[in-house]
Amino acid sequence: MIFNTKYLRGAVKIRITGTIPERFINLCITEQILLWGITKIDEDLIAWIGLDDFFKIRPLVLRSATRVQVLSHRGLPFVIKRAKRRKMMIAGAVLFIVLLNIMSSYVWFVDITGVKSMSENEIRNVAISNGLKPGAVIGGLNTKLIEREILLNVPEVAWVGINFTGTRAVIEVVEKTMPKQETKAPAHIVAMKDGVITEIIALAGQPAVKKGDTVKKGDLLVKGFMIEPTPAAAEGQPLIIDVPRELIRAKGIIKAWIWYESYAEAELKKTTVTRTGNRQAEVTLKIGSSELTFNATPNRPFQEFESEIIHKQLPLWRNSEFTVESTIKLYYEINSDVTVKSFSEARDEAHAKAIQVVQNIIPESAQILSRNYEVLKTPEENIVRVKVNVETIEDIGQTINISQ
Repeated sequence: MIFNTKYLRGAVKIRITGTIPERFINLCITEQILLWGITKIDEDLIAWIGLDDFFKIRPLVLRSATRVQVLSHRGLPFVIKRAKRRKMMIAGAVLFIVLLNIMSSYVWFVDITGVKSMSENEIRNVAISNGLKPGAVIGGLNTKLIEREILLNVPEVAWVGINFTGTRAVIEVVEKTMPKQETKAPAHIVAMKDGVITEIIALAGQPAVKKGDTVKKGDLLVKGFMIEPTPAAAEGQPLIIDVPRELIRAKGIIKAWIWYESYAEAELKKTTVTRTGNRQAEVTLKIGSSELTFNATPNRPFQEFESEIIHKQLPLWRNSEFTVESTIKLYYEINSDVTVKSFSEARDEAHAKAIQVVQNIIPESAQILSRNYEVLKTPEENIVRVKVNVETIEDIGQTINISQ
């Protein structure tokens, strides 16, 4: 407690040097001057003394034939003294803290998250009309009111929440899942792939094909109109067929047998080339009709190598045919690794590639009936080529609007 009081009033750390520094300590005790933290370093004494008492020790120093050196000082008086010397800095720091506190109480940024299909402008306009905008005071905003107004004025929003992160306001929204508007425009159903019809169910419209028919891409499957039944023709009178009276949007399920083919190949022996990192460069400089070669390289700088040629030419000077060209030949050392596969390994690799090609074009909803593959004969002895056949049953109907 004494230490804290002395420290608040100011304390000085001193070094006492002399023949008998303990004599100074005894005089201080006699004069009731408090010293603390006394330690001895070599023949000197280190101690703390109160700032008020420090100005009373001069006579004691003379009587004890010692010398006192100030090592450091601490306490509120010294802090105040330093603060007086740096008034502008302290004033600036205080002003900065005040301004920071004021600025942090305003909204400077407004972000909207969760928007997918709708426009942000509708939400932003409602927020602005209710006070949520850059420059608004955070404490003066009624977030519950703003959330309610957004829900009332923007039908596409299912939920909204407003949060503040520092000076940034975040409007988080969840959109409603709106039902898709069914198109009622008149339309036909046509084939989007070649195939053989296995099933046709016309829910609306007139079937144009039947089970077992072979169709090509673009062929009409279900007509988008209704024909009213005509009365039976009298005996000896020609049959009259009415023209379509009402266009409708054809609907139906048309499944067909589809077949796919794909080809892929694999090598029995494959060479892989990698660069070692060693390189040599040959530079040829052509100036006019003269050529200079630097770092000439032999025809085979490495046992195995790749080469690259870079040709550069400076632009011609005005009214001059004097040319300056440079040719850089780069030689890279390489290692060639030969990988040998068995026939079955190459066949399986080619088969997997061909299957992958087919799977990329078959829809997920298709029913796969069979998968077959065949190894094809090729003139190249190093190549194994495989053909894959896949048969599926899938819906091939595609709706095409009727142009009127």
